[in-house]
Amino acid sequence: MAYATLAELDALALPPDVASRVADADKASALEAASALADSYLAAAGYAVPLPSWGDDLKAAVCATAAFDLAVSAGLAPEDGEGSNLYLKKRDAVRWLERVARGEARPAGVSVDASPWGVPRVRSADPRGW
Repeated sequence: MAYATLAELDALALPPDVASRVADADKASALEAASALADSYLAAAGYAVPLPSWGDDLKAAVCATAAFDLAVSAGLAPEDGEGSNLYLKKRDAVRWLERVARGEARPAGVSVDASPWGVPRVRSADPRGW
């Protein structure tokens, strides 16, 4: 499951010259891969993945990651020249995901409650005296 659509990828992160060179199937694959990467960070923070709902911050991080990967696949060098913006956006997205994994940031629109029953309760038999 991808956390962004093809239209959102084009609008939020993918430059028109890259968007015109890349097939929609490749864009969808890149969004799936970027979403799976995001899931690994979210799971490390204790979120149940895939998320049932999410905000624009996660959507932007997924789009930035996918856009960079697509640009590299299209033969561009996003770390150089005008494309450096793609590299910086991906770097910032991964840094944000790392902060999420460490519990220093919380994605908008997502709850951390991993258990539908709330705080676990522990019961035991009567003490045995040893």
